[in-house]
Amino acid sequence: MRVNAATSGENGSARPRNRKEVILRTATEHFLRNGYHRTSMVDIAATIGITSTALYRHFTNKEELLTRSVLDGLDEIIEGIARTESLDELIDSLAHGALAHRGMSALWQREFRYLSTETQALVMRKLVGAAATAQAAIQRARPELNHDDAEFLGWCVLAVFESVSHHQVMLPAQEFRVLLRTVAHRVAATELPTGAAGGEPESAEHTIDPVIPMPHEASGTSRRDRLIAAAALLFSERGYASVSIDDIGAAVGITGPSVYYHFRRKSDLLAEIIDRAAAATEHYTAVSIDDADNPVDSLERMLRYYISFAFTHRDLVRVAVSELTHLPADVAAGHRARQREGIMTWARALQAVRPDLDEAAARVVVQAAIMIVNDVVRLPGLMWRPRLHDDLFAAGMAAQVTQRT
Repeated sequence: MRVNAATSGENGSARPRNRKEVILRTATEHFLRNGYHRTSMVDIAATIGITSTALYRHFTNKEELLTRSVLDGLDEIIEGIARTESLDELIDSLAHGALAHRGMSALWQREFRYLSTETQALVMRKLVGAAATAQAAIQRARPELNHDDAEFLGWCVLAVFESVSHHQVMLPAQEFRVLLRTVAHRVAATELPTGAAGGEPESAEHTIDPVIPMPHEASGTSRRDRLIAAAALLFSERGYASVSIDDIGAAVGITGPSVYYHFRRKSDLLAEIIDRAAAATEHYTAVSIDDADNPVDSLERMLRYYISFAFTHRDLVRVAVSELTHLPADVAAGHRARQREGIMTWARALQAVRPDLDEAAARVVVQAAIMIVNDVVRLPGLMWRPRLHDDLFAAGMAAQVTQRT
């Protein structure tokens, strides 16, 4: 989008009333496409067709733009669900908000660490409030649920709508809303397992061999693997842009320049982390298909493996979701293509069970199931649940299929 300077207030013409709205929309597009650290105020101003000086009349700095981009979209969605009375109304409002602000969830998830401490706390309070609203609506619809189970399902329902920020699948608006509402209702209706099942996967066949040693496991591995493990942890905790080569070297007891004996540049470490995560998911997807007795068994195996992977390698999941924009454009494009192919493999498996879904709809449903796992494993407040693996499996399967066949 480029606004002609003659109509945008430059060169003495009248300044449009929606200038701030245009700036925010443009900034959000840049942040999503290029990442916060690769976007400058000059880039945003040039896209609109104004000078940087004109931009600074409205916003003090880039951080203020990011803050407003995150909070404005989040506030509109929260205000919408606050006015709802039933679960159906809440889900309908979330579907509308997710499609109207499609990139908002990806924006705050990717750039959260670059917000001020105060803004981070405010965002979390708003998200917890949204989850509480969803929990209350689910509990009104399902009074047999206790508070904790309704809260878990509330977060899962929110993840369904957050998932649309992380892919580019296009559907007619009404069809898209209906599909999202259907998936969310199925998730809200999930029958969670009962009993004393533990938090670990039920069967060893659904566990993931480490693709990157965790920090406490890394001492007996090669220095290269130790550097990758340290970088994954640091990128996950601080964000790629805030971590230096010296930080990574210090984490394994060497100097920063010594890292260059193993990796030419920092972005090579990031590429290796994302590559290993992709290789692991490709492997378990192939195994799930090859070892399955039937299409439903294949879907169940894929989900079990992914849950195990996400718990074993939370840092990798966070880095793969949040840091891809920091790679060189051609490298990032290759990883995105690889990720899309992985989703398509899963979507084709879903279509074998759900022939009513076309390719695009199957991708949307699979992305929702994956985002439920990705979101929950990053929520410390849910880690205490004694059967969390099984709860996630139940919710993830509910998102994909109406019932077992």
